[in-house]
Amino acid sequence: MTGYEQELRKLFENSGLIDRPQFSGRVCVGELGKDLRVRAELFSAHVAADYDAIRLAVLNRTEGVVDKTLVRFEDVWGKRIVPGNPNFRSGVIPHLRSDYGELDWYVYHPDAADYDILRQAIGQYLSAFRERVPERSLVGSKLVYICAPLQGNVKKNIEFARQKALEVFADGDVPICPHILFSYAANPNHPEQDAKTKEMSLRLLEACQQVNVYGSVWTDEMWDEIHHASKLGIPMMTDQKTIGRTPPRRSGRKER
Repeated sequence: MTGYEQELRKLFENSGLIDRPQFSGRVCVGELGKDLRVRAELFSAHVAADYDAIRLAVLNRTEGVVDKTLVRFEDVWGKRIVPGNPNFRSGVIPHLRSDYGELDWYVYHPDAADYDILRQAIGQYLSAFRERVPERSLVGSKLVYICAPLQGNVKKNIEFARQKALEVFADGDVPICPHILFSYAANPNHPEQDAKTKEMSLRLLEACQQVNVYGSVWTDEMWDEIHHASKLGIPMMTDQKTIGRTPPRRSGRKER
């Protein structure tokens, strides 16, 4: 695997930004919907062999380019301070440098939080083009996704999710609860089955008109669902309050 592919996988693999991402050489290609595709690649906006942006192109399967843009690292991250390096006292704009075919970050290496910020910037752009099934005008019940913790005490957490699903049902809406749906078919302690369940759960979420978030602690899996719903513009509720279009940063605990 080349350094180019490694960086693209960090951004797009298992991120929910695009569907079914495929990696080939220096390019990542994925889907936004039935006819829309996305092509992503590292790009040198200023100096050859210094990659300081992600170039995105939204493509229609039959009609060609719909739109394209550059997501520049400078615009997303600004300058980053490099402690202990006297050559960059005022900071450095992060970029990747190719040196005889070897690709690596120059001086500053982004951390997990930096990558998360970059994904959010990419997601905000792509959300304008993502094809969704038009929401039906529901006179009565709506589909409500139950977002709740699972790992840990699995039996207790499944029962907790079931109780919340009953509350949604009692309110007259249709609860979509993956904990119950998959408890008879998948083992959350089996890595392959658990990964498949998470992917299927996101597909179920996409069909819902609302996401209800429960629990005093929000797990990584719940955060994945929260951010996926945000990208799709699906309203989210917790303690009867609406979560904004831009969810709070991952903290492991519920925002108060």
